Amino acid sequence: MKKSGLVVLLVLILGLTSTIVAQQTQSASKKINTITKKGDYAILELRLNNEDEFRTIEGSETSLTRISIFTGKNQGAEVIRKGFEGMNTVVEILNDLKSNGWLLEQVYSMKGESLIITHYLLVRKK
Repeated sequence: MKKSGLVVLLVLILGLTSTIVAQQTQSASKKINTITKKGDYAILELRLNNEDEFRTIEGSETSLTRISIFTGKNQGAEVIRKGFEGMNTVVEILNDLKSNGWLLEQVYSMKGESLIITHYLLVRKK
C-alpha cells in the first residue's frame, strides 16, 4: 500500500515538473513574440562552464550556466533559465521557437578560459 502511494506521488511530481518546464519554454517564445514583429532577429544564448561541455545529457546547476534570449527590446528580462538541464532543453526551446514562427539562421560559439558561449541567431518569419 505504501509503495503504490509513493509511486503515484512520484509520478505526479514528475508530471508536474515536466509541465512547468514546458510552460516556461512556451512562455519564453510567447513573451518575445509580443515584443517583436516579422523580420526581427533574436539571439538564443547558451552559456556553459567549460566543464559543462561534457555534461550535455545530465546538465549542471552551476551559477554561471544559463539560457537567455536577446531581442534588443527585452532588457532586464533576457535570462529564461538558470542552470543547464542538458541539450534536450536547448532543442525543446528551439522547437518551441520554430513552432511560433522563428527560424534558425546561424549558430556560432565563443570559448574563453572558463566559459563556452553558443549563440543561435534566429529570425521571426511569422
